[in-house]
Amino acid sequence: GWERHRTRRRPDAMADDENTRDLTDERFQATMAAVRKHFEHEDFEKALPLCMKASEVRPDCAVVRRCRVFALLSLSRWADALKACDKLACVEESFAFERAYCFYRLNQFPEALKALGSSNDNEEGGRKDRLEAQIKYRMGDYAACAQMYERLYNDDPEDTGLLVNALASRISGDQPHKAIAAMAGKEEIFEASYELCFNLACAYIDEGRLEDAEAKLQDAKKICVAELLEGEEDEEEGDRRTEAELENHEELAAIQVQTATVLQRLGGEEALKKAGSLYNAVLKPRSSKEGEIDVTVKAVACNNLVALRPEGKSLFDSLKRLDIASKDSLEHKLTRKQAMEIAINKCLALLQARKLDAAKIELQKLTADFKGHPRVAVVQAAVAFKEKKAKGAEEVLQAYLTEHPGSEEALICLAQLHAQQNRYKDAAEALDQLPRASRANPRTAEVVVAFHQRQKNPDKAVACLRDAISYWSGKDGGEEDEDMLAQVLRIASRLAIQLKDKAFAAEAFQLYLERVDGSDVEALCGLVQALASVDPQRAAEYAQRLQVPDYAHLDPEELENGTIPKYAHMVKRGADGDAQKDQQAKKKKKRKPKYPKNYDPANPGPAPDPERWLPKRERTEFKKKMRKKDKNLARGPQGSMVVDEKALRKTGPSTAQVELSSDAASRPKGTKTKKGKK
Repeated sequence: GWERHRTRRRPDAMADDENTRDLTDERFQATMAAVRKHFEHEDFEKALPLCMKASEVRPDCAVVRRCRVFALLSLSRWADALKACDKLACVEESFAFERAYCFYRLNQFPEALKALGSSNDNEEGGRKDRLEAQIKYRMGDYAACAQMYERLYNDDPEDTGLLVNALASRISGDQPHKAIAAMAGKEEIFEASYELCFNLACAYIDEGRLEDAEAKLQDAKKICVAELLEGEEDEEEGDRRTEAELENHEELAAIQVQTATVLQRLGGEEALKKAGSLYNAVLKPRSSKEGEIDVTVKAVACNNLVALRPEGKSLFDSLKRLDIASKDSLEHKLTRKQAMEIAINKCLALLQARKLDAAKIELQKLTADFKGHPRVAVVQAAVAFKEKKAKGAEEVLQAYLTEHPGSEEALICLAQLHAQQNRYKDAAEALDQLPRASRANPRTAEVVVAFHQRQKNPDKAVACLRDAISYWSGKDGGEEDEDMLAQVLRIASRLAIQLKDKAFAAEAFQLYLERVDGSDVEALCGLVQALASVDPQRAAEYAQRLQVPDYAHLDPEELENGTIPKYAHMVKRGADGDAQKDQQAKKKKKRKPKYPKNYDPANPGPAPDPERWLPKRERTEFKKKMRKKDKNLARGPQGSMVVDEKALRKTGPSTAQVELSSDAASRPKGTKTKKGKK
C-alpha cells in the first residue's frame, strides 16, 4: 500500500519541481534584464545588489560572476573586487586580469605583475600588454614601458593614445630627444589629439627649445578648445559655454601650467608676472559647477609657483604649498622626476626658513628614495654649508664625484663653492673636468675665463676660448650650433680687446664674418682695427668693404670759409611748433623728491620742528640750567628773602694771627709742640 501511495504521488512532485524551475528561470531572466538596463545607464550602484541576487539563484553562472566583478570595478571598489575575484575564481575562469588590475589600482605593483603573469588567456593579449606597460610606468621603468607602447602602436597605428603614452614614457625617463625623434615625419597626426602636441611641447622644454615648446602648447590649446566646443554642441542651448568661458576648463589646466613653465624659463619681468598669474588661476578655488583639476597638475603648479618667488619671500605660504604638493596620496601619481623636484624644493625652502632639523628629516627621505642622484648630493652640501660647515660641503661633493666622476651638477656646485671662498684656481679646475660639450657652452666658457682673469692668467683664458671656438666650428649642426658659435666669438672678441691681443681679436672677428654674419659692420670695423697693427695690407683690403659716406659733392674751401651755424638761432627762426618741441625735449625732467625710509607722503604725520637745525641755546623752548652760585635763589619757605653770603660772615680783621703769636710767645725757646693723636 505504501508503494502504491508513493507511486501515485510522484507525477505531482515532478510537476511542482518543473514549475519551481520555471519560476526561478523567469526571476533570473528578469533580474539579469534589470542588470543589463542599469549597466546601459551606468547605474552600477543599483546593478550590484541585483548581481548579488542573481548569483544566489545561479551561483555557477559565469555571466553572473563577471557582472558582479564588473560592477565592483566600475564603482572603484578595488578591495571588494579583489575579494570577489579570489572568491569566484575557478578552474574555468581565474579572473587573473581583473585581479592584476585591482592590485594596480591599490598601488601594489609587484603583486599586479605576478597576477598578470599567471593569465593564460591569449584573447586578452592586447589589454594585458597595455596594463603591463602601465604598471611598469608606475614602477619607474620608463624605458621598458616606452618600448612596449611603441610596439603596440606599430601593431595598431590607428590608436594615437598608444603614441601619446610612448612619448610620455620617453619624457619621464629623461629621453626627450627620443620622443622628438619618434614624432619626426608625423606632423599630419597632430590634429588628431591635443595630447600629442602637449607631450611634444614637454620634450621641447626638456631640450631647452622654449620657442618651439610655446608654439606647440598654443596648437594643443586650439585643438583642445575645438574638441570642447564640439562637446558643447550636444548640451542644451542654455547650458552651452563659449570659448571665453572654456578658458578655465579643467582640461586646459595642464596646458596653462606648461605655458607658465615656458614663460618662467624665458625670464623677464613681464613673462614672470604672466607665469605667476597662470599658476594662480589654476590653483584658485573652483565652484561646484566647474570640474575638478587633476591633483598632479595642482602639485606641479604649487611647486613651480614656489620656485618663481624670490629667495626668502613668503616662506610660510611656500612651505604650505609644498606640503600640499608632497602628500603621500600623490606618491604613485607623480612621476619619479616630479616627486624628486618637489622634495628638493621643500628641503631648500626649509633651509631658507632656518628649520634645519626639519630639513635634515626631509633630506633623509630624499636620500632613501633617490639615492645616487646628483641633486641629492647638492642638497646635502647645501645643508652642510647652511650649518657653516664649508669643508663638510666640499667633502660631500668630492665623495659623490669619486663615485660618479664627471657629474655636471656636482662639478658646477663644487666650482661655485670654491668661488665663494675666493679659490678661483680650484673653481676653474673643477669646471675643466666637465665634458667638452659643457665646457664649450658660452656661459660656462665665460665663467671659466672670468676665473682665469681673477688669477691674472690670460693665456689659460685664451686657451679656453680657443677650445670652445674649435668645438663649435667643427659642428655641422643647424641654427642652434651657429648661435652658440656666435656667442663664443663675441666673448672671445671682448676678451681680446681687453687683453690688447690684436692677433686673437682679428681671428675672432674674421671667423665671425665668415661663419655667422658677413654684413656685420661692427665686426668688420673691429677686424680692420685689429689688423691695422698686425697686417696692414689685409686691413686695407677689408677697409674697402666698409661703406663710407661720399663727401665728393662738398667744397672744402667753402666749408672752411663758411660761418659755423648756431643751433639756438636756428631754433628761434624755425617753425614755432618745432622750436617748442625741441625746447620741451631739452627741458630736464623733474625728479621725484626723495623721502626718508618708511616715509609715506600720503600720511606724513605731524610736521617736523622748524627750529630743528638751530642750536639748542637759540631755540624758543630752551631752558637754561641753573648755575652753582645761583643755587640759593628761590629756595626756602614762602616769603623768605635772599640773604647775601657776606651777611653771615664776621667782618673785620682776622684774629687767627694774633692768637697764634700769643701762643708762640708763651712757649719757651727750643721746645717743639707735639702733635696730638687724632
